[in-house]
Amino acid sequence: MHATFFCSLAFLEFYIKEEKLKENIFTVIIVLVVSAVVTGQTTLVKPSLIGARNAALADADISGTYNVSNMYLNPASLAFVTNTSIFFNQSQIKNGLGMGENLAFPVLSHGPQVLSMGLEVFHLGYVQKPEGFSGQHVFEYGYNIAFASALSSTFSLGVSAGLQHGNANSSQTWAASYSIGLDYSPSADINYGAVFSGLGTEVQYIQHDTLLSAQAGDAPRVLEIGATMSYPSSSSLRRKVFFLSLANEKIFGETGLFYKAGIEIRPFDFLNLRFGFITGPGVSEARYGLGFQINNFFIEYVVYPQQASDMLEQVSLSYNI
Repeated sequence: MHATFFCSLAFLEFYIKEEKLKENIFTVIIVLVVSAVVTGQTTLVKPSLIGARNAALADADISGTYNVSNMYLNPASLAFVTNTSIFFNQSQIKNGLGMGENLAFPVLSHGPQVLSMGLEVFHLGYVQKPEGFSGQHVFEYGYNIAFASALSSTFSLGVSAGLQHGNANSSQTWAASYSIGLDYSPSADINYGAVFSGLGTEVQYIQHDTLLSAQAGDAPRVLEIGATMSYPSSSSLRRKVFFLSLANEKIFGETGLFYKAGIEIRPFDFLNLRFGFITGPGVSEARYGLGFQINNFFIEYVVYPQQASDMLEQVSLSYNI
């Protein structure tokens, strides 16, 4: 961006020397305006709502049946979740560029049908002074709902919808997004899933000159397919000690695929160790996570060590009812 601006200045200096300024004033103005637009816009990246465990598994657990937090990855997987839980997550972007909180909880579980809801908040400039957007204030809240239905003992379909309201300085907007998913579970140890998300719009924060403005823009449409496996087999009646999650993600309109892999090791009943890795166009990122269980209470944490990542960390709390 800065290179574009300096090239424009060089062009302007040459143009003035070679031609009369009065005869070319319109062209000069156009060059400066285009350069200012290219260099003056910055997009604020919002934190993920997925949760610390799923993030530590590289967001690849789209067919998992861990708890109600799976509604943010694949709503269809809710039909096979065995534990009824309440979930809370806090996520933070690097350099103080905002943080978000979200809450998820079941509303209805009637036979093969499951309905869950979520609440979310994203804010910038209220807890600490952001370095990249000095003096800016952003507050966004939203509602999420997910419904899953098991069509058989091994196959389920699910849909989710989200409604968000974003407010930045003197501008505000609404956005609505949707996703559709399916989950196939031939056994208690193997699950396959697919989810299509990005239908609808999303709240975007664009910097114009010195102010951030909120506007509704098209959400990127994403297709993701994945599988999860665990060991040992449930038929052995032994506790699970190893979990593997794999997924491929395609963002329509962009070249290439994203490959995701995550592993979870449980050396003790109360401790989970997690590692995830994502690679794809412009991305090569590792993540590390921990999970602790105290009776029905779970505490989970993930850190993003790469400098290129926008995220800093996530902390999740959940309780099995």
